[in-house]
Parts: sequence; C-alpha cells; structure tokens
Amino acid sequence: MGPSRYHNQYRKNEISTSSQGRLILMMYEGAIKFTTMALQSIEKGDIAGQGKYINKTHDIINELSLALDLKKGGEVAGRLESLYQFILSQLTLANIKSDQQALKTVINILGPLSEAWEQLYNASTNTGQGDHQPPKNIASKC
Repeated sequence: MGPSRYHNQYRKNEISTSSQGRLILMMYEGAIKFTTMALQSIEKGDIAGQGKYINKTHDIINELSLALDLKKGGEVAGRLESLYQFILSQLTLANIKSDQQALKTVINILGPLSEAWEQLYNASTNTGQGDHQPPKNIASKC
C-alpha cells in the first residue's frame, strides 16, 4: 500500500467515524480548498482543472443543501439554503465564463460560514467538564 492509499484509507476512516458537526466542517474545508484550486486553475489557464474543482465544490454545496432540514432549522436553514443556491449559481457562472470574481465571492461566503459552524461545533462539544456531548442538530436532517 503506497502513501496515497494510506492517506485515502485514513480519510475514509475519519469520515466514517466523525460526528455530524465534524462532517459539516470537513465539507466546508473541502469546498474552500476546491474553490481555491479552481481559482488557481483559471489563473494557469487549466480549463480541465477548473471544471474538475468547480464540480467538486458544486457537489459539496449540493450535499450541504440537501442535508438541510427546513422544518427544524427554521429561518437559519432557509437562509443557508438561499446562500447555497447563490453559491451554486456563482460556481456555474465561474465554470462557464472562467470568472475568477465569482469564485472569490464563493470563498468570501464559505469562509465566514465555516468559521460560524466551527464555533457552533466547538461550543456544542466542549462542556467545560471534560465530557463531550454530541453536537447540536442545528439545521440538518442527518
């Protein structure tokens, strides 16, 4: 087993054993990473890389959108859904027109969302007494 196979197995294990809150954070991290990689691909004129990384980001945002529970999540879930739909439209624009600004807009939205989820996750898993409670189900069906 080569190093990349070990890394892939580690990532699969990490994903399968992570809590819902941690998975959401991992999805945001991946979306930001792939959007950044798409931006770099546009700068290099790498159309194939651009499409590949935009599609990866699109898939992640689509999954985040599908996981929203609009009934339980109320207004927060509704606003997240609107943001996710806007991000998806920006990704489409970026892919069709090689629009760097659209990708920068996506990163500017995902960064604060990721930070907010991280704060929620940390607050819900750190009770200050050494024992961890499961993350609160904010706006997700999972």
